[in-house]
Order: sequence, then C-alpha cells, then structure tokens
Amino acid sequence: MDESATVNLSATWERVAAVDEIQDGEVKVLSVGGSAIAFSRWEGQYGAIANDCPHQGGPLGEGSFDDKGCVNCPWHGWSFDHATGKSEHGDEVASYPVEVRDDGVYIKVETVVEEKTTVSDVLAQTMVNWGITHVFGMVGHSNLGMAEYLRKLEADGKITYIGVRHEGAAAFACSGFAKASGRPAACLTIAGPGATNLLTGIWDAKVDRHALLALTGQVNTQVFGPGAFQEIDLASAFEAATLWSQTALPGSDHAELMNLALKNAVVERGPAHLILPDEVQNLEATVGDTSAGPQGRLARLEITPSEDSLRQALDLISTAKRPAVIVGYGAKDRMPGIVELAEKLNAPVISTFKAKGCIADAHPLATGVLGRSGTPVSATCMADSDLLIVFGASFAVHTGIDRKIPTIQVDFDRMALAKFHSIDVPVWGEIDTTARILAERIPSSAGAEDRRPQIASLWEKWRQEKSKRAGVNHGNGISSASIFEELTRSIPENAVIAVDVGNNTYSFGRYFECSGKQMVIMSGYLGSIGFGFPAAMGAWAAWPDRPVICVCGDGGFGQYMAEFTTAA
Repeated sequence: MDESATVNLSATWERVAAVDEIQDGEVKVLSVGGSAIAFSRWEGQYGAIANDCPHQGGPLGEGSFDDKGCVNCPWHGWSFDHATGKSEHGDEVASYPVEVRDDGVYIKVETVVEEKTTVSDVLAQTMVNWGITHVFGMVGHSNLGMAEYLRKLEADGKITYIGVRHEGAAAFACSGFAKASGRPAACLTIAGPGATNLLTGIWDAKVDRHALLALTGQVNTQVFGPGAFQEIDLASAFEAATLWSQTALPGSDHAELMNLALKNAVVERGPAHLILPDEVQNLEATVGDTSAGPQGRLARLEITPSEDSLRQALDLISTAKRPAVIVGYGAKDRMPGIVELAEKLNAPVISTFKAKGCIADAHPLATGVLGRSGTPVSATCMADSDLLIVFGASFAVHTGIDRKIPTIQVDFDRMALAKFHSIDVPVWGEIDTTARILAERIPSSAGAEDRRPQIASLWEKWRQEKSKRAGVNHGNGISSASIFEELTRSIPENAVIAVDVGNNTYSFGRYFECSGKQMVIMSGYLGSIGFGFPAAMGAWAAWPDRPVICVCGDGGFGQYMAEFTTAA
C-alpha cells in the first residue's frame, strides 16, 4: 500500500486455524483481512508473514522450510524467517502477531476501513457514469487493480461482472449486448494473449457499427519496450480494430481518457480501447482527478436532410409507379417513419438479412429477406420495381440490391452513401426523421400502384413451396425448411434470436418468419463463426426478461462451447 495514502486501519484478531490443524514444517497461504499471508509452523512455533517475496512477488506460502526454520521462496530461493520475516538477503517482509488460544490459532491483522482513491476508481466510476452496466472478462495478474474496483462496484449494485472462459467470448458478448440494446458493454482482459484474444469480436463490433469498450491490462510501464513477459505493443495491435485506443499513464487525466474512450464509442458507433499498465491501475489518483460522465458531451442525434436532397428524392417518388422500400441494419429501431412512408406509397418493404425482423413478415407490405439468404417474394418485388428507396443498407454482394434500378439512398453516415457506386439521390439524414419528412411531403399527384395483391400472391406461393420442402429430407434427416417452420410456430414473439454463421444461417434467413417483435442479431459484415452463443449471453444480459434463442451449427457452437459454464 502507498505509505503516503491517508487510510484508516482497524486492528483485529482473526481465527485462522484449529490448534493442530497445521503440521510441523508446513506452510500455507491464507487470506486474512484482505491480505495474503504465509502461515507456517516450525518446531511448534507458529509464524505469519506477508506472502509476497520482495524480489519478484513469489508466493512464500507455496514455498518450503530449510533446516534453519526459514521459508524459501519457490521462485528464486530467497529465504525468510517464518516468524519475523527477516532475511539474510537484506530485504524482509512484514510479520504478523500470532496467538494460540484454547479454541484455535489467531493472527492480528490491520483491516483497511477507508482506502485511497486510485486510478482504477476514477476510470471505473466514469465508466458507470456513462451507463456501462455489464463487464465481461477474465481476471489475471495484470488487471487486478481494475478488477478489484469492479468487484466493489458490483457489491454496490452498480455493475454486473460476468467471468467468461475465453476472452474472445467476452468481446462477442459485448457485441451481442450492443446489437440487442443499442448500448455499449465492456470487456476486461490481462495483457498479451488475453488482450489479443479480443480482436475478432472487436472487429465484429467495428464493421457492424456498434459501441464497445475494451479494457486490457499491460505490463508495468518501466519494462515497456525490451520485451517483458506478456508484453505486446497493444496500441499497434488494436489500432486497426478500434476507433480509439490509448494508454493510461501515471500522469494522464484518467477521467478524461475514459470520457474520450466512451464518447468515441458512442458517437462514432464502434469499439474504443484503454490500455491499463499494471502499476498505473493502483496509483493514488491525483488531486482533481475525479470521475466524470457524459453530461454536456453528447449532441442530439436527429439529422435533418437538406432541402435540395429532399426535393430530388420527392421528384423521383412522385413519378414512380412501382416503388419499393429496402431497409438495412441501419434502419433497426427506426421503422415507424419507414412503415408510414411505405403505406402511403403502397410499396413493398424488403429487408436485407441484417435487418431481418425489423418488420413483421405478416405485414401486408413485408416481403422478407433479399439476397443470398432471401425469399423469392423479395427478389420478385425488387425486380418489378421502378424505384428503390433504401434506408440504412449497404450494397454489399450479400444484399443483392439491383444497381440498375433508380435509387434513393438515406443514411446517417455520409461515407455509407454511394460507397460502392454512384446513387441517383444520396440523402444524408437520420433515417426515421428523413422517412417521416418524405411521408409528409409526398405529393397528392403521386400515383404508385398498390403492390399488396402482388405481395400476398407471392407469399402464398412461397409458403406452399416451403411446406413442400419441409416434407422432403432426401434420406438425410430433418430438412432445414422443416426445422424453421417449427421454430416459426414455437419461438416466443418477443424473443431475441442470435444466429451464428454457416448454412444454418442462410436457411434461417430464408425460411424463418419473424413476428416483428422479435429481434435478430448476427455477425453481419465480418461473418465470424462462433458469434452466436456468446452473443446470446450478451443479449440475455441486455434483456434478462426476454427469451433468448441461439441458432447455431456444430462448428459455431464448437468454437465457444466452454461458455456453457458461463451461462450456467
């Protein structure tokens, strides 16, 4: 403990063993009053000394006695008197008074009543102020300072910590949490391989545009560079995978670092990363270094498109006879204005696979998924259209959006507009806001054809075809059409469905019909196998009162099957 820190200590006697519980010549580690103690007995005399060897922190309680009654460090052989802590090497460790009473052996320890405010306190409290409610991770040597303060926050009911069996699952769980809730969660790892195990899940959140906070331990700053045990240049390793990555140093403004991390994550919609060197986590916070939060940091999200782009879009809409609306993942949670527009135009609402579930498949204008995982209903409706109004969707190969049909594209991200090819009318604006404005301003002269009869006829044919396929197994067991026909009937209408990657996912997109209240999350652009099960755990953490279903193949489940112990 930092000797300059102001703390209140309370000395207490703690019973640690029965009188004959420990044998002569035995050493063991005890946790007493928050301290690790090497408790021993030599020639009838009990001893209690600090567990950490001053050389490199070796655990003295795992050592053994020499013939002089000294405990040897199991790492490098330094020896310490088992009762006084003195050493012939010049260094010594603290010793604790021991008393033998009728009912057992007691050790006198000083219990910390009020601790100093550390850098970890400041960082973690700022994180909570930004609305972080869940941390998924693994605790180890190089993140103990942060882990300790997270433990206190959990004890106070301010955060939920979920320990995983593989760091990759922590990142995927964070991604699933964000995709299900629209809010970021955090993942915590040690330095080196613990940190690098996060990268696939972090990439998933980055390419699908979801906020996530990665907290990784790091070796002490004094050994940066030469290549210490588990030292990796984490700033370089995470540079491409994150939107923001910085190291917390002894003189940093630590509350501001966490502010910047979470502002980047929330505003830019992607992963942010803080590197926490081992000793920095336990430094006493400097005067004025107190927790902060998002107040006064975030602007309103509504982006109203320019009048010029609205005019161009309305000109195309007013002359279209068979317009169609296409919704992508960016339209999730922004559907009311889009549905209002589609109903005024009598236009089909076609979903990309990532947007599956944004509108009920039973809606008279819904056509299901478009593209490689799609339905013939969507494919036919798009092919028969003379205008596409695309909200929050890309034109990636999997979506199958026809580039030859005149197109209006609406997105909040200017870089997403016309990213792959020229668009007739790119409109920069918040999706729901823009859709409502377009719906309000559709001229009365617009004479779009009512597509409902066509959509109903196409669905009738497709459902007959699905039923036919459900009865065919080719001698290879139950067909995928049959499985998803049954799941359509049995999955609760408010379920969150996490889907993995592979043929099972293509079949889900094609055959499963969503209620409109169900939520579907997936590894979209990255398409990472193994996403499904840990993402389902993240979705459960975000929505503990909703049923959570994972649709996963044997390969995807095999990636993280050990997380069943986490789920349990």
